[in-house]
Amino acid sequence: MIDSIESIEYKGYTIKVYQDECGENPITEWDGNVEFCCWHRRYDLGNSRRFGNGLGDPEDCQAYAKETNSILLPLFMYEHSGIALSLGREYPFNCQWDSGQLGFILIDREWLKEHFGKKYFTKKMKTRMLEVAENNVELYNNYLSGSVYGYQVIDKNGENIDSCWGFYGYDHKKSGLLEYAENAIDYQIKENRKQHFEQLKKWITNKVPLQYRKPLTI
Repeated sequence: MIDSIESIEYKGYTIKVYQDECGENPITEWDGNVEFCCWHRRYDLGNSRRFGNGLGDPEDCQAYAKETNSILLPLFMYEHSGIALSLGREYPFNCQWDSGQLGFILIDREWLKEHFGKKYFTKKMKTRMLEVAENNVELYNNYLSGSVYGYQVIDKNGENIDSCWGFYGYDHKKSGLLEYAENAIDYQIKENRKQHFEQLKKWITNKVPLQYRKPLTI
């Protein structure tokens, strides 16, 4: 087992956070993601192959977007001790040596119809689609940087009472990791109390002396 990278105490339990080394590529392995059309000589990035990849021609993608009235967003990459993607050109993505345009994010009208039941991009829908694209870029960046985590909940006896993996992002509260772990602890405390009170009823019924009744421990 790999070593935990962080330990968080909660109600007498320990939440051990680990890097998830088997995290799925959310862009290629999950349904419902927008289309990343990427072209790079050394990296196999993105999830679209219908316009070519690697040394393919981005102009085919641009022509398709124009013909179908689809949304096309320029996608930039910054490469320096790792890879980071962005929809904007703010620093460090405007660095002439380590950054440049990687390709596009295509939001096809057919994709819009399939996932939202809409045939056309209204102004409100375009704003929503930009948020969807930004969320997908953030998710992909977490995967590319290895920011995928899991946890184990350890009780006072060193026993693992719960674990879960596949949380994306450094912020464990935002990713949902802390919520899942704390909910597991709250449930365990509730179950412990329930079992204790059931046992207490038996002790009372059987008139077990107080000195033999074990106190409730969380």
